[in-house]
Amino acid sequence: MSRLHDSQKADLVTATKCYVTSYQGSPAERYLAHRGLPIPAGPKYGFVSEPAVGHEQYRGRLAIPYWRPGGGIHAVATIRFRCIADRCVKSPDGSFVPPHQERHEGHGRYMGLPGHPPRLYNTPALLTSKPYIALNEGELDSDAVQGADVPAVGTPGVSTWRDHFDPALAGFEIVFVLGDGDQAGRQFAAKICERLPNAKAIDLGDGYDAARFIHEFGPERFRERLGL
Repeated sequence: MSRLHDSQKADLVTATKCYVTSYQGSPAERYLAHRGLPIPAGPKYGFVSEPAVGHEQYRGRLAIPYWRPGGGIHAVATIRFRCIADRCVKSPDGSFVPPHQERHEGHGRYMGLPGHPPRLYNTPALLTSKPYIALNEGELDSDAVQGADVPAVGTPGVSTWRDHFDPALAGFEIVFVLGDGDQAGRQFAAKICERLPNAKAIDLGDGYDAARFIHEFGPERFRERLGL
């Protein structure tokens, strides 16, 4: 993949700022409140109300920027977009359904930017002074775990792990691997444990991802599950 030109990087940051500005009071904010995600202290998520040029297919989606701490034209590495359409995430009576019961027919739950490779999400968490870190299958789960006072990074999905991710996690005593509570999630955890000698798979139960577990049982119970 060719690297982004400076103008493309600047356009990505401009689009992200627009989406973040549209987040408050949006369907995206209401959806994440339903998921029990912690309220961000600053700009974190966005909503695609007015798509940037080339982003028309993401209209109405939750925008999840991959923030970098340096700022400037390098402030955003990429953006992922999650479907939150009522027909996909709500029941006929208008109430939200649990994420594992959502129905996204004819399209993916998530979409990424064309040509952008998989990346680790929430990389500032790698700078923690704690001897452990959590690795999650998904961005929102990472944010939920981070909100439970456990440093956390995430991957965009079970098949997106890349060789160059391994060294980023090599310095921790323990990498808690939190796959979803299904066959694919458990296969993901097993795969990571084969790659990383410091990895420890944590099974949260059938149908549970980290965000759902924390929302239902609370951060303290979650940390206890990790042995912290």
